[in-house]
Amino acid sequence: MKIKYLFRLLLIPSITFGVSGFVRANTILVDPNIPNGETITYTSRTGDKRVTIVESVVVKKDGERELYEISSRSESLDRTIRLAKDTLAILSVHTVRKFPEVTLDLQLTVIDEKPHSARDEIMLADLSVQKYILRGFPFEKLKKLKIGFYREDRKKPSPFNTNYKGKEKLTVNQKTVECYKLETGMDGFWGTFVPETKMWYSVEPPHHLVRYEGPSGPPGTPTRIIEQVTYTVTE
Repeated sequence: MKIKYLFRLLLIPSITFGVSGFVRANTILVDPNIPNGETITYTSRTGDKRVTIVESVVVKKDGERELYEISSRSESLDRTIRLAKDTLAILSVHTVRKFPEVTLDLQLTVIDEKPHSARDEIMLADLSVQKYILRGFPFEKLKKLKIGFYREDRKKPSPFNTNYKGKEKLTVNQKTVECYKLETGMDGFWGTFVPETKMWYSVEPPHHLVRYEGPSGPPGTPTRIIEQVTYTVTE
């Protein structure tokens, strides 16, 4: 029961925080310089189910601050993520989950996020943004990055880590892409129960996600595989 409860917490798409305010300036992440008009089509496979996902990026300005607005659309989920361009800090996440019986609209907006002092750790208010934020991983310069989540008890360190595993060549849609490989998992006892998440990002900037492998739910559920089909940039 404890393991299933942990997964329910990690898979919650969003929580409402309020109106956007201060955003942290201290981060080890690097702006990947995602071009305005980037559009990527993915195929997502979970067991026998296949879903097409279309993701697009618009570079916007909010006063003097530049931000990325990332839209992800599929038959079961629509999500719009806003990240500060320079730090990749989360500004907001708007998620619409579509089920046969109900449609759920969930909004997260970060307020007053204080600077985070640890240079080898990033804090996430929403796990769903992880694969977007890690485009800014300092590949070839950092071996391990700690992943923290906001909670009331911050005395205990987060057991999550993202590890840089080097380069690999993948063939997707009949095209070979050289990639950086990252693996996210848990330390200690929970690491024996929680499957690792593997992500491959293009070595060529802006380091877009090429392939993703990770759990679709609690232990025992099918692995979810997301793979790039097309990549285009239109102004």
